[in-house]
Amino acid sequence: MSNAAVSRPAPILLLLIPAIAAVWYARPLLPVDETRYTAVAWEMWRSGDFLVPHLNGETYAHKPPMLFWLIQAGWSVFGVQMWWPRLLGAFALCLNAFMIQRLGQRLWPELPQRGSLAAMLFVGALFPFLFSTVLMFDLWLVPAVLLGWTALVDAHHGARLRRSALSFTLAVGLGLLTKGPVTLLFLLPPVLAAAHWSGHAGNSANGKTAGRRAGNPKKVYATGGIGLLLGIGLALLWAIPAGFSGGEAYRNAIFWGQTAGRIQDSFAHSRPIWWFLPLLPGMLFPWLWWPRTYQGWRGLSNGAKDVSRLMFWCLAPAFVFLCLMDGKQPHYLLPLFSMAALALAWNLDHSPHFGLRASLLPLLLPLLVGAAMALAPLWVGTESPPLAWLHPPVLALSGALLLVMLRPAWVMLQKEPQRPLVLAFLAPLTVITVHLGMGRAFYQEYDLQPMATQVAAWQDDQIAVGFHGAAYYGQFDFLGRLQQPLGNPETLDALRDWLVANPAGRMLVVIGRDENPRFGPAPYPPLPHGSRQLQVWESAALLQRLNNLHLD
Repeated sequence: MSNAAVSRPAPILLLLIPAIAAVWYARPLLPVDETRYTAVAWEMWRSGDFLVPHLNGETYAHKPPMLFWLIQAGWSVFGVQMWWPRLLGAFALCLNAFMIQRLGQRLWPELPQRGSLAAMLFVGALFPFLFSTVLMFDLWLVPAVLLGWTALVDAHHGARLRRSALSFTLAVGLGLLTKGPVTLLFLLPPVLAAAHWSGHAGNSANGKTAGRRAGNPKKVYATGGIGLLLGIGLALLWAIPAGFSGGEAYRNAIFWGQTAGRIQDSFAHSRPIWWFLPLLPGMLFPWLWWPRTYQGWRGLSNGAKDVSRLMFWCLAPAFVFLCLMDGKQPHYLLPLFSMAALALAWNLDHSPHFGLRASLLPLLLPLLVGAAMALAPLWVGTESPPLAWLHPPVLALSGALLLVMLRPAWVMLQKEPQRPLVLAFLAPLTVITVHLGMGRAFYQEYDLQPMATQVAAWQDDQIAVGFHGAAYYGQFDFLGRLQQPLGNPETLDALRDWLVANPAGRMLVVIGRDENPRFGPAPYPPLPHGSRQLQVWESAALLQRLNNLHLD
């Protein structure tokens, strides 16, 4: 493979700086996920209850507390502000790169540069880089999974049981506190299949058995068993007191309801079994678009069987199970992408060298994106409501910039050793360009800060505020630093009761952009609320409108 100078993740990680700047310029905290997670963190901070997360005054059982604790840690040092939560994804990506490189060095101690290459492949893939700009849980689950896999490899190579079991304990405990029982989906299969992969050291990468120690499946089983029990115990140190403090409904949710609900008859994100498959080329762009990363697998059959079998048990069972689960989201696959990056890096050492033509396919996506943005004045209709936030001149300038940047990429691609590094820049550059092209118009359309500030002012004046037309997920809580929950009547009867009980209150009604408002036009112009809009009603006026319309 190419020399180590062009297989390190550091150059790609440097693109996080302009990416963060572009994202903060073009995109506020997005409803409903980012605003919801910061709302939970804000309520944890405001109440001082770091044991049981709450949202809008109710216990929040959908996610474990680790991400919220990370937010609290930053706020305790820097104060309560927005930039710290928005940086957590970038920190997670850097940590993931380090952990992938570390695992690669354990798998191939004779070829340490292969771990660096795998880290670069992960960082340079579209979805890991994109999610480093978003406040989400899954990118923080990846280090825990990598720590567990590394512990199993150490046990396989004969490391002391105390060390490997401690690492696996931390992996299980941190994973459960970050994302819940789904962590075991990634960690248990290689433990259960230790007899198949451990003990088959096979040949090293250069075809010699010397230098590779025989496997130790018994120690892998012991590492997994001890680590699993202690890791679950570590997570229970939080879950048991939180369950008693949060009440029976919260206790049932964190111990069973959330996991069972996503496996069968999902209460959210229900998708067909094949849903992940057509998304993979985009998620792993540009690597699945480059023949060198997936051709040459036949040569691996004569390689290290322990590594190839370990990769199979880390990837295949988890992917199949995620496909069978009713609830699916693209970011659920992020832990698998880390092992996939290691597999692709290994394959690059065995795949044949292709000509320049084979390296042009990854240029197709940024070329199409840049051309579409450059031609934006021809296809963006400013009168079209779904595209009203697009600003054609800004889009065209950003697209032209991307097309100009593809020129040096084309020149560098002609030098075969530099191709992995050049291709690794494509996805980050596309992410940055698209965000710059969205411009401030998108920011203003999705910015809930003005409404949150108004809600906070109403609450300061002792005016009750409600939210109707959709579930309230704390969109205004952190942005407005709210001190009280919002009412969220879901039915018309509940809405009438709230209006009667709060005659001087304000009710925010969610409406679609292209639909006739259920209660007719409001006294004030509707305000942006992401992809929808908000009507602002005074309680007396809305109650009178309800009575006049005779709605049931």
